[in-house]
Amino acid sequence: MHELGIPWTGAIVTAGLALRLLTSPTQIMAERLFAKRLHASNFFRYEILKRIGAEHRLDIVPSSDKTKFVLSSDDKSLLSESERMVSDYTLRYLKQNGLQASRIQNLKMCTIPVWIFSSFAIRNIITSEFHPCLPGILWFNNLLLPDEYFVLPIAVGVFGFFNLWSQRRIYPVNMDTFRTRCYDFLLVFFTLFAVRIMMDMPSCIPLYWLTVSATGMVQNHLLRHPTVKKFFGIQKLPTDSVTPFRDLFFMRRSKFT
Repeated sequence: MHELGIPWTGAIVTAGLALRLLTSPTQIMAERLFAKRLHASNFFRYEILKRIGAEHRLDIVPSSDKTKFVLSSDDKSLLSESERMVSDYTLRYLKQNGLQASRIQNLKMCTIPVWIFSSFAIRNIITSEFHPCLPGILWFNNLLLPDEYFVLPIAVGVFGFFNLWSQRRIYPVNMDTFRTRCYDFLLVFFTLFAVRIMMDMPSCIPLYWLTVSATGMVQNHLLRHPTVKKFFGIQKLPTDSVTPFRDLFFMRRSKFT
């Protein structure tokens, strides 16, 4: 891209934008499968509980945390059996239709090697021939030198944590599970580790990763907009919003529960 006359800073940012667009189909597919999975899970839960409730003359009510439907009964054995039936039928359907959570997560994670190897490509371009200076902008006026103010590396970390926070805010999860705690711990560890490494790297590397992080956040929230979801054939969800970015700061969590 630099050979087209684009300054080095613009070329690096443009490369990040281009790769984000090229890898967006995997994220779109993941969102489409996630919506199908959620609709299917809710449908099976309601229909199965409806039949059990009709048999035992029980109503269906929201759970105490407002996240799912349950039977209005104090019979623990009945509640346990109903949950088992819901789980068995739902998991069987999800597996038969390729809606496993692992598949959806793999679609979201499969682009990570692209970002890693592309950052290696930037490093190889820098080291392939001697460049006394690659002009930057603002406070990082030489892309071959580390950011002496650490603004770019810290910004990468901030966007990483902000992405996690925004996803937790939009899609609340049970933070008490061991799996969730491990995932968050590993994410925090690797984010801090990456930030520390990028403090010593040429500023072009954290600039590229900042572009990747920022565009990823924008992509995630654009895919919550009803118009965008309709265009890509993604089913509606309660978390959809015509103001996805504003909702990060002004929405109430109860709106989506």
